[in-house]
Formats: sequence, structure tokens, C-alpha cells
Amino acid sequence: MTRSCAIGMARRTFAAACLALAGVAHAAETVTSADILAASADADCLDYRPVGGCLWLRCSGVPPSCTTTTSVKYRHYVPDAVVTAYPAAGLSPWTEMRAVDGAAEGGTYAKGAGSRASTGLRFKVAQAIGSPGIAWIEALDLATTVCEPAATPLEPYYASGLDPMWRTPEAQGPLTLRHMLRAVREPGPLGSLWGTLYPRTGFVQQVHDYKAAAVVAQRVANIVTRRNQPHVYRPLLGDSGGGEWPPGAVVEGDADTHKWQLLAPRTGSCSVFAASAAPPVGIVDPLGPNVAASGAYAWNLWRPYRCCARRGQWLLSDWGN
Repeated sequence: MTRSCAIGMARRTFAAACLALAGVAHAAETVTSADILAASADADCLDYRPVGGCLWLRCSGVPPSCTTTTSVKYRHYVPDAVVTAYPAAGLSPWTEMRAVDGAAEGGTYAKGAGSRASTGLRFKVAQAIGSPGIAWIEALDLATTVCEPAATPLEPYYASGLDPMWRTPEAQGPLTLRHMLRAVREPGPLGSLWGTLYPRTGFVQQVHDYKAAAVVAQRVANIVTRRNQPHVYRPLLGDSGGGEWPPGAVVEGDADTHKWQLLAPRTGSCSVFAASAAPPVGIVDPLGPNVAASGAYAWNLWRPYRCCARRGQWLLSDWGN
């Protein structure tokens, strides 16, 4: 049995097990693997569509006889990872993953922290773990093509308690200067600032707790979707070739590289952070329903994949986005 076949069988077994778990009850403002699986069955987030094609060369026999054939190129999003942001170790909203935390405790947390609350300085620990929602992608029985996810369900890719850089902004000075203009903000020249992307630590100067957690989640996505970063993590990147084009690095505010789906404290739809510049008329805080009393949040990180079904030994060319 080849490695790819073994991985496929393991994922199908995982998918069957996850599908059997749907409907498990849990406490308010927390989320379980079964909840994440159910939330991931969102056709709008999946956004499955044909976008082009591939030309293949197939040869067989002696002397060899070669023919060309085509297959359709598809693009769809995959919920690669669940990214969580919360105030202290052991308080992850994803209950089954609380044991993944390192030994480090929470740091500055503005809520109920006296003078620190007035400054708006908040601290979140964070994780990025392969989403159970990948099981839906693996279980899709389509007559077309489903792309192979780069992530493995329930596999850790980042845990801030194991990363010394998460608490040391002063050690990230050169990178911070180089990327000082990168931030999570409302679109437009006058869009409000949620938080800077660098330094990539758990500290955020933000009075709104949901926005602070979103900035932390964006920083984690920025780390794990790149190679050779000065952090302790596993890159969440696939290998291209053979009719597979996995996603590259996440770029803040760019829906062509990723989308976020809120999982806790409530389930939401897919979009990039700060996608809307103006709140609805009469709504003081449109993000108010997203604020968790516990200070703990979870999102599915969806990323776009492109692939063609293999129809030969060699891919001669491809077209379409």
C-alpha cells in the first residue's frame, strides 16, 4: 500500500468517525470537534467551482503509444485549521484541545485587570490545529474532483505556549520595522485599525476583545502559512505538482488567500476580517454578538485549492485561475 493510499484510508476512517459524532451537546461559548465538523458543511465557504482545465499525456505499450486528454480544473476552499485565541492556558474554547497548551499561563488580559483595562492592552494565547472539517472535504462523493488538503485533522501546527517569541515583542524589532504598515483594519483610507500584524505576539492594543482576538488569529495564520519563520511551529503548506495547486501564504484582508468562519462563541459565515467599512444604521457595535464573556474565540481558517483529476503520466499544460 502506498503512503498516499494509507493517508486516504486514514482520513476516510476519520471522516466516518466524525460524522458519527454530530449532535454532541456542549457548554455555552465552547465548541467540540463535532460542532466544528457540522459548521464546516457550508457550501458558501466551500465555494466549489470549475475554473479551467489541464492537458495530460498518457503513454503505454511497447513501442509506446501516446495520447493526450483533458480534465477540468476546479477550485474550492478547505477548512485547513481551527485557530483559537483565548486569555490563558487551559481555557481554549475547543474543549478537546485544551491539553495541547504549553505550561505558560496567560499574560496581560484587560478584562477585569484594573488599570490595564483602561489601556486596552490584551494578551491571548493561541493554537492552530488541523480542522475536523477536513473530514467533510474527504467525504464528499462528487463525480468531479476534490483537492487534497495540506492539513491533517487534529494535528497541531502552532501552540503559543511552546513558542518563546509569542511573549517577546522586543526580539522581533527588525521584522516589525520591515512590516510596520501591515495591519488588520477596515477597508478604505479612513478604515479603523483593529491591530498591527507585527510583532506577531499575543499582545494587542485594542479595547474590543473580539477585534483583539481576530488580530491574534491573523498573526497565527501569517506564521503557519509561511516557511522559515522565527517561531516554533509546523508550516501548513502543501506541495504543488501532478495537477495540484495548494494555497500559499495568507495575506490579511485578501479573500483570494483565505477566509475566516467564526466557530465560538457562535457560528458565523465566511469572510475576511474587517470586511465591512461601515456598520448598519442604528447599530453601535455590529460585532457585539461576537464578543465572548470568557474571552475565548475559535475560527475555521478556509484556504483556496485548485486541482485537476489526473488523466495521464505527465501534465503538459493547464489554464484558468
